[in-house]
Amino acid sequence: MSVPQGHIDMVQQDIQRIEMALKTNDPDSNWTLFRQLDGRYQACVRDWYQGMWASNRVGTALRYDILLENPGEIADNLSLIKSKLETYQYLVNAVTSSAPATQVNVTTNFNLNMSFHEVRQKIEDMTALNQEQTDEIIGKIDELEEISKENTSRKKKWEKVKPILLFALDKGADIATSIMALVLQMKLGL
Repeated sequence: MSVPQGHIDMVQQDIQRIEMALKTNDPDSNWTLFRQLDGRYQACVRDWYQGMWASNRVGTALRYDILLENPGEIADNLSLIKSKLETYQYLVNAVTSSAPATQVNVTTNFNLNMSFHEVRQKIEDMTALNQEQTDEIIGKIDELEEISKENTSRKKKWEKVKPILLFALDKGADIATSIMALVLQMKLGL
């Protein structure tokens, strides 16, 4: 099977991010990186949790509360993730499924009529975010609100909104859906 170059590039960039994090060894940055990589690869890499600190006996789940109390274990897990990614970049330890393809229908209900104030409050209430992350996200919401009030064309507003959407998509589903709800209300012609 041929491995797409984009896949290799993405994984190599994440390996470099791990190397930089291990050099600087900042517990908050390590935690953020660990969460991002865990979210990106846990369903793709076979035995992802096997060998990680704070994983259960069979290596299929992780206790985040234990990891938060032991920053050194997060760095150890990042080192292990680096090793796993070095082989995964070539799909050596990729999760494969021999099950027949099935159609899955997902119904998602979320409130599209959220005000900027409500979204800010929702972000403030997210305990998984530290204060710096919370402030950064609220800053993006403030930018969106200013853009929505501008008396400019939809095209110009859309150009300003796109980077904020990309930012939100990188922050996880809860944040992305909240910010997307605000963008959809702006009626930019997505």
